[in-house]
Amino acid sequence: MSDLAALRFQWRSDDLGEKGLSREGFEVKFFEWYEKHRESHRAYVATIDGKSVGCAWLFVIERVPGPAKFVRRAGIVQSVYVQPVHRNGGVGSKLVESLISDARTMELDYLTTHPTPASFPFYQRLGFDAADRALELRFTTP
Repeated sequence: MSDLAALRFQWRSDDLGEKGLSREGFEVKFFEWYEKHRESHRAYVATIDGKSVGCAWLFVIERVPGPAKFVRRAGIVQSVYVQPVHRNGGVGSKLVESLISDARTMELDYLTTHPTPASFPFYQRLGFDAADRALELRFTTP
């Protein structure tokens, strides 16, 4: 679990320059958050030589039932991150492919993600298509 917190902190703070909690403070809060969200959020971790180098998250959503299909669930691919030194070597693809495989096994209706413009080709190579029915109303900046 500390590897997940460290990867998340590295990405948001070290790589993106996000300010806020210290590394130690973030880890404590991250553990608290994860304990509350274990049922809905699945974590995927990539390792190389025993070291965690990347992660991805699957957020599973229970959707409102319908008469034709009562159990309706979907997934959101979130926070896919690979340390810069390990990018473009297939680590991210393996993470997301594992996540997709689990989503199929769980019989989710679909997966969605909110990629950066630079990561569109990555997700398209993995089978994601642009959805013409999605809209957003943002209250904060990403």
